[in-house]
Amino acid sequence: MITTYFRSSSYNTHDMCPLQYYIEYNLGWRGDSSIKADKGTIVHKVLEVMALCKKAKQEKKKHIKDDICGTVPVTKYNINELTDIVYKHYVTHVPQHNWRDIDRQDCKDWVWLALQYNDGQFDPRNKTIIDAEPFFDIEIQEPWAAYDYNIDGKNVKGFFGIKGTIDLITKVQPNIYEIIDWKSGGYRKNWVTGKDKELEDFYHDPQLLMYHYAAHKLYNVDQIIVTIFFIRAGGPYTVCFDSSHLKIAEDMLKKKFEEVRADQNPVRNSSWKCTKFCTAGKKTFEGTHIKPIQEFRRGQVTPYGKMMTRCEQIKFDLDRKGIAAVDKEYTMPGHDVMFYKNPGSVE
Repeated sequence: MITTYFRSSSYNTHDMCPLQYYIEYNLGWRGDSSIKADKGTIVHKVLEVMALCKKAKQEKKKHIKDDICGTVPVTKYNINELTDIVYKHYVTHVPQHNWRDIDRQDCKDWVWLALQYNDGQFDPRNKTIIDAEPFFDIEIQEPWAAYDYNIDGKNVKGFFGIKGTIDLITKVQPNIYEIIDWKSGGYRKNWVTGKDKELEDFYHDPQLLMYHYAAHKLYNVDQIIVTIFFIRAGGPYTVCFDSSHLKIAEDMLKKKFEEVRADQNPVRNSSWKCTKFCTAGKKTFEGTHIKPIQEFRRGQVTPYGKMMTRCEQIKFDLDRKGIAAVDKEYTMPGHDVMFYKNPGSVE
């Protein structure tokens, strides 16, 4: 498979199901967002605006300008009103959900859960803000990370890297920064293993290792605390990373990069998750520019006489045509494997 970068979500997607990774990140058939995920995005946005207001206050500014909330005074704002503004934006731009008054209240409740934890320990107003939602795009310029692909008839060379957006970075001491990552879901489960994540697991968590690696490169700080805050599922879990973890992160990324790049027929990990979490396991290609297939083969999940799901159909053609033909036939028009879409974007 062609891969030029990982973000934490793509890394985790490949762990869960290589075929889902291929469908979403190589072919561009991205999964639909759930209302729970979009409610979490609303909470993130409110906390981001609050952090940007605190940062502006540190810089002696009187207001900020935000793409959703407009002009916001750095001190005299109402948190519930901010939540209402962001909520209305998502109701307008993501109309496919059945938005209800209880969803609006959930968003407000979750914001306040984060702010009031342990008397405001993680309230952005009580922190020294370094940055909120900083984007990173970091190449790993090592021999193993070099790639050379032919994409749509063009020779593309470069170095594999990581991209992403960190929720919040604060300063604890001049040489110690803390990353805070908000999680608004009702679980802290590792969906690959099915087990709840515990403190020890976070020392090996790909997202946290990637965030530490990125923050070190962006800010040149060795001592970085990383807190993953499960707002509704157990509160904060904090781990301390130092420069020794940079090689651990690189080794992890190298192993996954080489695994993905070498895979020419990604495995489909069939489970109950296919029809719960994966759009490709729930939808067919009916109504798209791809001709749906109604065919039966031994072992397929799609019932006899029904159109194959997108997942089944792509796997069917991978087996009989190969990855190059499937790339050419199934890639979403306009999809670019080099492009990063910001989480929460409604465009």
